[in-house]
Amino acid sequence: MNKTSLLMPHTCQKAGWCLLILSVLAELVKVLLIHDINVTWYLAKASHVTLIISLFLICLSREQVEDEMIAGFRLQAIGITAYVFFVLLTGLSIVLGIKPGCLNLYLGELLLLVLPILLCVLYYGLFKRMLWQSRKEEAR
Repeated sequence: MNKTSLLMPHTCQKAGWCLLILSVLAELVKVLLIHDINVTWYLAKASHVTLIISLFLICLSREQVEDEMIAGFRLQAIGITAYVFFVLLTGLSIVLGIKPGCLNLYLGELLLLVLPILLCVLYYGLFKRMLWQSRKEEAR
């Protein structure tokens, strides 16, 4: 069996956390200090891309100790996230089918930004919760 992994090294997780902090700081600077609409727009785009990249790095990098139990937790979290994504897209398709034209350009772009962020946060939250519960049960 091939033991290659698609996960990135653990150091990528640290880089992802640094990029996440940078993204939050860019949003704060945009809101508090910049009043030029063009600069605000470009800074918002850059911070959103940085946010998505940071979540990608955080979610898809190895833990310090990566074993079969953690691989099982990853698989469960991916499965639950896939079900949620399926239900979400099915619900959106039904709503948009009932009321066509309600998704304008702004909402479409917002949806494209929010879905990857939502899925990464859901996956990472489920994965960390499973790890926490496992460690809690081991401590008993």
